[in-house]
Amino acid sequence: MENQPRLAQNSDKNIVLNFCKNTFSWGDYIHEVWDNWLNEGNLIVVDNNQIPISMIHAAFYPDEKLVWIEGIRVEKNFRKIGIAQKMISYIETTAKSKNYEISRMLIASENKPSLSLAKKIGYKIISKWNYFSLESKLTNEETGIISNSCMDCISHFEEKNFHFIESWRWIPLTDKRFKKLNLEKKIFCQKNHENITSLGIITESKSFENTIILELISGTESKNIIKFTQNLARQKNYSKIRILTELESLPLIENLENKFPFYLMEKKL
Repeated sequence: MENQPRLAQNSDKNIVLNFCKNTFSWGDYIHEVWDNWLNEGNLIVVDNNQIPISMIHAAFYPDEKLVWIEGIRVEKNFRKIGIAQKMISYIETTAKSKNYEISRMLIASENKPSLSLAKKIGYKIISKWNYFSLESKLTNEETGIISNSCMDCISHFEEKNFHFIESWRWIPLTDKRFKKLNLEKKIFCQKNHENITSLGIITESKSFENTIILELISGTESKNIIKFTQNLARQKNYSKIRILTELESLPLIENLENKFPFYLMEKKL
């Protein structure tokens, strides 16, 4: 087996997608992101007899000295022989050669084999995130959500060393990135007599089809920011809303579906 990682090519797409159909109980998402990841670069495959039998993607964030690892897949007939670990090691070695300090990945709670492997090679759980799905919808409700003058909410982020979720990548929220998000009016909050009662970041996914992501940070009145996101998604012609939060529960909203949680994993390089 020629098991040296190489850059993926467009000609690999159909073969890879064929073994990425039923990765999870609900299917897989690789068909949505393949083209985008290929264009980004750092999409890696491993061959057997010149046919790809695994894949992995990495996104590099030089300002944060962070590499984000995602989309680890191995064709079922080639599992448990060290291919996934080999691909991860290849990415980590590349990152260390560029003086990167941190590697991160996100693993679903139901994915026991991946969790076991990540822990084995030095990754630790740093936080647990709950995932909810919702469809866009015009609610015609007054939510009271504002998207400007949010500089005074920076302390809420600093208290917990928060992250910015970019297309399912958890990136440290630096002052520079916070100011950019605020300038772009992607930080949304609701206030009651100058007290923030709900706070979130709403972004349009670069990789996933027709998807807006609400990172819900806090909210005694989170129903309002969720309804606001529904309206915003419909206005922008997005059909899917993905809500990611460390909050354990959300208010009852029609068609709001509670998915399985994820673990944010990190390793010091």
